Amino acid sequence: MEVANYCVITGVSILLLLGCLLHLIENDTFSTKTIGKFQRLIYVLIIEIVIDCVFMILEGHEIPNAILYIMKSIELVLNPISAFLVFDIFYDKKVSRRDKVMNRIRKMMIVVININVLLQLYTIVGHSVFIIDKNNLYRRGPLMPVYVSLLLFMIMALAVGIIVYSTKTQSIMKATLFSFTILLVTSVALRFFFPKRNYDFLCIVISTLFLLIYYSHVTLRIDPLTKMLNRHVYSRLIERIDYTTIIIIVDVNHFKQINDTYGHACGDQVLKNFASIICKAYGQYAYCFRTGGDEFCIILKPNVFEKLLEETPNCDVYKMAEELMESLENLIQEYNAEKGEYSLLGNGVSQGYGIFYAHPSEATIDYNDMPLKEVLELADQRMYRNKKQYKIKHPEGIEPNENHKRIGVLYKPSRPILVEKEDT
Repeated sequence: MEVANYCVITGVSILLLLGCLLHLIENDTFSTKTIGKFQRLIYVLIIEIVIDCVFMILEGHEIPNAILYIMKSIELVLNPISAFLVFDIFYDKKVSRRDKVMNRIRKMMIVVININVLLQLYTIVGHSVFIIDKNNLYRRGPLMPVYVSLLLFMIMALAVGIIVYSTKTQSIMKATLFSFTILLVTSVALRFFFPKRNYDFLCIVISTLFLLIYYSHVTLRIDPLTKMLNRHVYSRLIERIDYTTIIIIVDVNHFKQINDTYGHACGDQVLKNFASIICKAYGQYAYCFRTGGDEFCIILKPNVFEKLLEETPNCDVYKMAEELMESLENLIQEYNAEKGEYSLLGNGVSQGYGIFYAHPSEATIDYNDMPLKEVLELADQRMYRNKKQYKIKHPEGIEPNENHKRIGVLYKPSRPILVEKEDT
């Protein structure tokens, strides 16, 4: 009866994972690379579950002792690797290569995986983590707490990595992340306290479903090019804002010139670079959106307005708004100084701001009883006014140089684009 229950839970777990695979096959929002990473994780989980079930069936039967040792060791090796594969879903070499936190987490996880592999190899010879007795029955060895500690470390490192990723994509789903982490920790506890039950794998499979839900949430919220919050999230937030905040609208000066001169692929790279500057300037205390083309919007998070106002001399709200915009200007100047003639942000940006007061009684005269829609229009008008003034002073924008031409070549197609001739 115990084996039958074990097999039933195993079957349910595999069916859930197969359902995840079908979802991935039909998924048209994840990138091909991400789908491949999810599939790799699911295949490894299926292998783990099957090995564990077969081990349970064979346990206590007259078969070579070494077969059971090898099977169990493979399962225990794959457990930490599964956690690493989950982390790898959120790790992008192009984006994370300059991210010290993500790189350190990845390196530590690789070290732990190698330690665990050596531990399991030693177990086959020295019977340290687990023991298969003369009756071919499984029991824990003296080093099982070490293995459990390594596994818990992998889970905690994974949780930290996902939180770091979530912070960068402004997509924290606290309840979902908490449930995901708790399920993984619960799976370790269940295996430790109930080694003859496979409820742990059921927890892992359910946590995989939470992972799919979470990643789908992130994908639908972010702009695929800049990794900022997209227009849909912007529209939803505007509908729900019920707190005092500052709204800043930003537009890249002479961006059309970049597209026309070097091509849209080069323009896309400029937008990526500029988005990272915006997130660096405002990411800690504001929602950052790409609302379309080269236009971006920054909206302070709840309670940030009051905190920043206290830190501003004389609690001057206009001074505070100006300082916010100056912080972005300063970072752009630093970027241009670092890149020198290779920078395509030499024209800078135009900004405009508006202040929305949740309680009209607190508003200044300029914003008295002004609804959110009018605040947005005011910020937009200020931005376009600054943009118009810049174009009057600099009608031609930055003058292209040889370095700019090299930048443009980097983003041109390697093969000529064939254009069909018109019928004459």
